[in-house]
Amino acid sequence: MWPWSTYPTTPLESVASPVTEKDGQAAYDYIIVGGGTAGCALASRLSEDPTISVLLLESGPVLNSWSSRVPLLSTDYRLKSSPAYKWATAPIQCLKERTLQMVSGKAMGGTSRINALLYTRSTPGEYNAWARDGRKGWSYDEVEPYFSKSEKSLSHGKSPHRGSNGMWQNQCTDEIYFDNISHTIEATTALGIPYITEANSPDDPVTACTLLDRTIDSDSKRHSTFDAFLPLHIAQQRQKHLTICTEVIVTSLEIKPGTSGLQATGVFLERDSQSYGPTDRYYVRAKREIILCAGAIGSPQLLMLSGIGPKDHLNEVGVPLVKHLPGVGMHLQDHYGASVIYRAPRDDTMHGLESSMFLGLREFIKYMLTGRGLFLLPNPQIAIFCRSALLDEDSRNIVQYPSQSDSRDPDNIPDIEILPIPYDASESKCDLQGEGAFSLLCVLLRPKSSGTVRLTSTDARVRPACDLGSLTVKEDYAVMRKVIRLALRIGRQMREQGYPLRDLNVPQSESDTDLDDFIHHAARTTYHYSSTCRMAPEDDEMPGVVDDELRVYGVRRLRVADASVFPSIPAAHLQAPAVMVAEKCADFLRAELMTR
Repeated sequence: MWPWSTYPTTPLESVASPVTEKDGQAAYDYIIVGGGTAGCALASRLSEDPTISVLLLESGPVLNSWSSRVPLLSTDYRLKSSPAYKWATAPIQCLKERTLQMVSGKAMGGTSRINALLYTRSTPGEYNAWARDGRKGWSYDEVEPYFSKSEKSLSHGKSPHRGSNGMWQNQCTDEIYFDNISHTIEATTALGIPYITEANSPDDPVTACTLLDRTIDSDSKRHSTFDAFLPLHIAQQRQKHLTICTEVIVTSLEIKPGTSGLQATGVFLERDSQSYGPTDRYYVRAKREIILCAGAIGSPQLLMLSGIGPKDHLNEVGVPLVKHLPGVGMHLQDHYGASVIYRAPRDDTMHGLESSMFLGLREFIKYMLTGRGLFLLPNPQIAIFCRSALLDEDSRNIVQYPSQSDSRDPDNIPDIEILPIPYDASESKCDLQGEGAFSLLCVLLRPKSSGTVRLTSTDARVRPACDLGSLTVKEDYAVMRKVIRLALRIGRQMREQGYPLRDLNVPQSESDTDLDDFIHHAARTTYHYSSTCRMAPEDDEMPGVVDDELRVYGVRRLRVADASVFPSIPAAHLQAPAVMVAEKCADFLRAELMTR
């Protein structure tokens, strides 16, 4: 991207002192652990003030090749070049101890570098539910300005509820590339599900088939939070007070007793290398605060490695207890998914690119010359959001009262989503026999089930055990059956409209037993991990980890600002809510600074 410039990162030995010289002068006002989706946004906002020093620590590289910004190429985490962590879940009980693959980003920008680019905020009712449950300052009217602040909507910038001057660009492509998507829109309309062109309007009904905003900039490139908040010119302009150190591992936090109780004073870190020894450890001191932005897996892991977490678990793995905080690593949630898949005409799917060199070359040239075409559209272009309670036995959307469509009502949050995808969206790929595949990825948006993140080693390089807790609460099965039945109904409707679909990976029947078997067989994660450091009271039934200003209970000068703090997983793709949290955290820190 920058052929004549080098991105300004600082080597570890220049930002920290060896632990043998721990009383050295390496110190910063704020230390941000994790340069991912939220961390890049937070570092950018804090460093707007040239009088404070900020250190951003990231385990991955800068990695900003041309291909990393092409939407089609950058979303395929299976490529060796993809900047991604990949590891297996703990065995899942409902899947007969099968595991699923987990994925998260490992580069500046984190998962916003490899995700499906989807920008969805969830409905206003989502955040009004947080406020109803006692989260002061987190109602929709209070968080909406932070969504808008970060955003530059290229398609909806004139809307009063959308941002037009922010740093993070998104756009909505209204050109429908595949006939199967057009037929899906027609089919859902026939089932009483309205079609809308803006997914993030607070005034639209909660049940809708909608075009999706995607984080793509005006040059038709992926616009990760790294590209948006810490591009080259900002990193260069702020070098004197913003220090970025990549390819390092934070192994633990230093927590010391103070006059007002425990407080976080610094971090221990090492190079992200397989060859290391005791002399390779470094330390850097925080003069004001440490903020964890390591994600829903990394943030609880680091807290537990630092002795903050469930007492019994820390004793079990041999980590000295510093603060008993039972909520750390609890309530791990994900959007459980299962794909209903049909055979479809190959030339009406993305699979056409696999078999036709001419098509691939044509689309590549089109993208290079115009910024359009299939290289721009690897991901869902539309989504279907529904309240399952409003679907009748024939999977038709039945709204009896206007209040049932009020998106601001906390009781009206959509609990299911279907993503129509013109390729095989299963984890274990189907045998297409030269044909194409059309998938209806069925997603459980508001699971009642949850799992845990637990240490398996005191080595920060070892990924923790992640038990997703999938479908451990029976109510989740009832909702999953409804979304699968809706997908099958859409498939039938598309056939009735004349679109040639043939069954490929579908349930044997629509009985509860066959649907449950299918839900197990077709299971997949959607990589939306959240809620492991919940914003909730410490003594909550599901104990919280941070307060309403994201401060870790019982440890001063320590906050968490990423998807782990969500009280429960939002009915959205998580990057937009994560950045909103980072924006609010920056304001909390500014306010704290002004009172000192």
